[in-house]
Amino acid sequence: MIVVAKLQTGFDEKKLHTLFLDKEIKRISAIQTISRVNRTTKYKNDCKIVDFSYNNVNVQNIKDAFEHFSDVVVSDFDSFGDKKVLDVLLTELRRSDTYDKFFAVFMGIYKDAAKRDEPESYLDFESSLKKYIDANPQRTADTKAKASQYFTILNRIKYVIELDAKYSEPSFLFFWRKFNTLYNMLHRSEDIKDRIEVYFDNQIGMVEVVAAEPKKKKRKPIEVAEGALPDPGGQFDILAIIAARNEQEAKTGILIKDFEAKIVDFFRYVRESSEGERLIVKINSHVSENEIYDDFAKIYRRYKALHRQSVGDYFFKETEDLIDKLCDDFEANIRNEA
Repeated sequence: MIVVAKLQTGFDEKKLHTLFLDKEIKRISAIQTISRVNRTTKYKNDCKIVDFSYNNVNVQNIKDAFEHFSDVVVSDFDSFGDKKVLDVLLTELRRSDTYDKFFAVFMGIYKDAAKRDEPESYLDFESSLKKYIDANPQRTADTKAKASQYFTILNRIKYVIELDAKYSEPSFLFFWRKFNTLYNMLHRSEDIKDRIEVYFDNQIGMVEVVAAEPKKKKRKPIEVAEGALPDPGGQFDILAIIAARNEQEAKTGILIKDFEAKIVDFFRYVRESSEGERLIVKINSHVSENEIYDDFAKIYRRYKALHRQSVGDYFFKETEDLIDKLCDDFEANIRNEA
């Protein structure tokens, strides 16, 4: 059945299971329209909304409508957006010096069934890798952060959407687990729960993932995207992720320039605020990265409350799950000026 308008908000058929949207809907009309599929009947256990609107504008419209009229907040969990970032990370991990220098050596051991599960087989490999980590702190910190982010996303979406086998190739994951273990032995404090270890704890993938609270995003005191993510043409590394999420190439250039300008304005606000001045002092001292992330997130939320109308919802929608990445870019600017 194809409906133009007449049955859009008044049709009531309990067996209706899937609704395809081919035009924009908003406000109360959005709730009324998608509610056509929420009637219950025997053997009907779920329902689906498939959005074909331009730029998927209905996704945000429906969230806004429920928040406004029903006091219900719809989750911003975006498994397909996460997959785009996972693609970027997979490429970057394979391009890393750590992978280039040590993966072939690792595979020489891994392919031998007799040696694969014997810890002694990896002693020389681990010794060389430890020396490399010690000799290249910034480079390996960057790689470690990408590996952690990779496992975090893989852990979050593996059981939600179908993924190609390349993302979970056992030798690839085991190699980065080895690297992670050695890196943590040299740098990690015991109170940090590492996403890579969580992934290998034989629990269901979604158990340990907390996507909303910045305090739960345990990150190392490093700059995650330093010199690694593809350059989208801007001065901030977060722009690479924004570009990866945008499939419309013709629109990406304008989008990145707009985001870059808004990030510059936001960073100016951070610098000029009293909270920002204290944050900069902490960045230049030995305060833990988690404390810096928390303080930065508070400034971000204050800025959002004060400037949401002038800056626009889209900027905050795209950055609210990347606040730590924004903080990394801000730290990089501060350190470059020092």
